[in-house]
Amino acid sequence: MRFSLMLFLAVFILSCSDEHNELMTIDVADAFENQMEVKLSEFVTGVTYIPLETIKESYISDYPSIKVGDYIIVRNTGSDMPLLLFNKSDGKFIRTIGKVGRGPDEYNFPVKDYYNTGKNYVYTNGYKHNETKVFDLTGSFLYSFSRPEIAEPSVKGGKLSILFGTYLDDENYVSFIDNYTGAIKTKLVIFNKDSIRKIFPNYLKWGDKDLTKNRRPSFNTAFIRWNNNLYFKEIFNDTLFHVTAEELKPRLVFKMGTYGLSYEDQQKISPSFGQISSEYFLITDIDENSRFIFFCLSYYHNKRYIGFFDKKLKTTTICRETPENNSALIDDMNGFMPIIPLDFTQENEMISVLSPIEILHWLENNHDKANRLREEMQWLNDLTETSNPVIVIAKCKN
Repeated sequence: MRFSLMLFLAVFILSCSDEHNELMTIDVADAFENQMEVKLSEFVTGVTYIPLETIKESYISDYPSIKVGDYIIVRNTGSDMPLLLFNKSDGKFIRTIGKVGRGPDEYNFPVKDYYNTGKNYVYTNGYKHNETKVFDLTGSFLYSFSRPEIAEPSVKGGKLSILFGTYLDDENYVSFIDNYTGAIKTKLVIFNKDSIRKIFPNYLKWGDKDLTKNRRPSFNTAFIRWNNNLYFKEIFNDTLFHVTAEELKPRLVFKMGTYGLSYEDQQKISPSFGQISSEYFLITDIDENSRFIFFCLSYYHNKRYIGFFDKKLKTTTICRETPENNSALIDDMNGFMPIIPLDFTQENEMISVLSPIEILHWLENNHDKANRLREEMQWLNDLTETSNPVIVIAKCKN
């Protein structure tokens, strides 16, 4: 009897372990062929709209990068543009973060993943080669370091400079190495202020043996952060990995079917260099909260589709296109514009961004709803084409 009980417990523990470590599959192809109308109220309990203050000092360019933590921070496109800091509660402009310049307490331009929401640090590139500079939100210079180089036989000179991809923890940083030649042997580099800590090799190749013939555009790699964990996915690889200082552990697989493009065939994405083929899905953004993994499919027939994976039910959904011709979440709570999730905070808030031109276009085409909403949302009455974007912050259901 005692032996049977111990055997049962051993089998139970092993089964729980296997379930916990199971490699999840997101069936994108099937979900795309069975698109559904999805309502915002399925995910959130309330929505707050934060118009960012529009004054001369707070000008925001087209296609900015906007990140939300304790504050709202904006990186404009173009050079010589400092980071902009806004109040999260009301959108009031606070200040620019530091100065752009060549001085010891100035920076060249922010890195892609520039805002460490846990430490309230910002990461930037200095004017010196391979220099990273770190500031706090007042713009005070904290420290700098030089990013190392790695050996790479397939490129001219035999060495590659590594970029600042994101932060792993308080001491370590991550760089993704784009395999732009088709034969680069490194995937990720973990480094700190002093040296390289770990190199994760790349075993895959693509294109012609004559590397000079291998041409394709460069794409951003998806780094996502949730529950103090960092995850990573290459644009032409179907697997999302959990990144630690010691290993890359596969977490889930995106099943693309005939809509996908294999790593070996990635050159087909650009039959004429500079143009993107519309015959394939590319996952260009991934975000996660306590219940869902959201992702964005781009370029297929020159459209963008929003999908999500329910981690509890293990189901995948692609949002059906709205009357505005966007795949998005239908706002059944306010009767306002559809919402495209762009990020989630560690406080389980869904973040989206609405451009003033898109809002004005929607108001013009929805007169009845617009008249009602102008009474409830007074900021709509002050909106112009030159206004700054509106940040959507929605509290997610647990």
